[in-house]
Amino acid sequence: MDIAFRWSLSQLLSRPNLGRLVLIQNSFGHSYKSPQKSNEKDHMPPTALIILTSASVVFWQFLQGPSMNSVSPVIVVGGGLAGLSAAHSVLEHGGKVILLDKKPALGGNSVKASSGINGAGTHTQKRLNISDSSRVFFDDTVVSAGPELARSDLITALTSNSAPAIEWLTTTFGVDLSLVSRLGGHSIPRTHRGTGGAPGWVMTSALMKKLTAEEDDSEKARILKSSKVVKLLEKEGRVIGVEYESATGKIATLEGSVIMATGGFGADFSSTGLISAHRPDLMAVPTVNGDHATGDGHILVTTLPSHPGVLVDMDQVQVHPTGFIDPANPDAKTKFLAAEALRGVGALLLKKDGRRFVDEMEKRDVVTAKMWEVMKDGHGPVRLVLGAQAATELKSHCDFYLSKGLMQKFANLKDVADSMMVPVQELETTFNSHRSYASGQGKDPFGKAHFHNFEISFEEPLLVALITPVVHYTMGGVLIDSESHVIDSSNKPVPGLYAAGEVIGGVHGQNRLGGSSLLEAVVFGRIAGERAAKGI
Repeated sequence: MDIAFRWSLSQLLSRPNLGRLVLIQNSFGHSYKSPQKSNEKDHMPPTALIILTSASVVFWQFLQGPSMNSVSPVIVVGGGLAGLSAAHSVLEHGGKVILLDKKPALGGNSVKASSGINGAGTHTQKRLNISDSSRVFFDDTVVSAGPELARSDLITALTSNSAPAIEWLTTTFGVDLSLVSRLGGHSIPRTHRGTGGAPGWVMTSALMKKLTAEEDDSEKARILKSSKVVKLLEKEGRVIGVEYESATGKIATLEGSVIMATGGFGADFSSTGLISAHRPDLMAVPTVNGDHATGDGHILVTTLPSHPGVLVDMDQVQVHPTGFIDPANPDAKTKFLAAEALRGVGALLLKKDGRRFVDEMEKRDVVTAKMWEVMKDGHGPVRLVLGAQAATELKSHCDFYLSKGLMQKFANLKDVADSMMVPVQELETTFNSHRSYASGQGKDPFGKAHFHNFEISFEEPLLVALITPVVHYTMGGVLIDSESHVIDSSNKPVPGLYAAGEVIGGVHGQNRLGGSSLLEAVVFGRIAGERAAKGI
């Protein structure tokens, strides 16, 4: 076999179905008549025929454009933790993936998540002698979601896949999730984080790094940044790809099944936007969302011509109780989030008179409602106060907040009282009472049952921050089933279309538990990636 023949054959066989097609043509039609000698029969050499056939097939494919076949890539729209989880899941199940993000950098809001990721029945919990189960986690989530909005199938998918999600992150990507804490609304400590930076950044960057390496080392992954999807493509009732505006401003198309991971709409404050349409009362409330969170996926899915998707729970917008008020820019519309983990490790919330007003470990919607009452009654601003032991437990968080000027460090309780312009005796009474409730000497009037780092000396350094409620998370979104298929108005899956992350609705009901946003991204991202890769 000559060199040209071997090269041609290897090139053909490396292309799915082409080698088979060429060999079939070679078997049935390799002879032809020369125009100069029409009465004579020439036989084209096998080498020439294979090269010619290869060229003709490739040229024909070029004219036709990309075709939808068994090797079409899965298209993931959005580069946050949900999109990255979906992309890796596609690769793990033998598929190819193209990930698009409209911003110049991947990460979305996921990189801002600072409290951790929930998991029930994990190896870490067992190592720490924490007894938990997906059933208990399910029950906590149902209570948080509320009886009218709880969807048991989606909550089951979330909670039963929580431990596998934690193990996937730790074993596949080497993410440190060795610490476990309790956040508001959880009956058991199950929110995992590591000893390093913000958990959302640590997880998301690990997945970004590995996907970038996959793109560099193989032809199975491709990342397109600054590429905004403007349309979902349909054919015969099936989603077959996307139309997008590239970084250069050109409109291009990609073919393949599609996973929407475009995030929420927590920064969509335009007069015609989704917040204005569904929660106009929140238009003046600050947000912690990046400017990319404008509900693009919600619009794309619901404007499909043949099988428009359905939006659910769109009025359920989570207002987080603790966004930092930056003393240098107190009226800023976009604020930094004061992680719920701060309250988890023992921070207290105080009115301007130095007294508590709520169980700091209550669900977010409850704490927010109490804060608004305090502010409406003229008892604000609200301060978050953290003792030395709690600050040490969240050292990386606190160091960051201090570097940004969002927290202030005081030498002792008297200095805190002076800054608040209240008698130090008021603060001493507050801290002494809290300590006695934690020690079992009396019942907390606000119903607090879980205490952490409550032994605070009046002479130790304390960290203090001004806080305010902020738009944090949009529980409403695109309706899916437990296998991440987008559901249309006839309650049937839209063929070729999946969704994961904050773009989806119905998982959290009226209130999302802290630590479940990153979990939702990983769980449904993995499910969507597997289903899309397998075409099911």
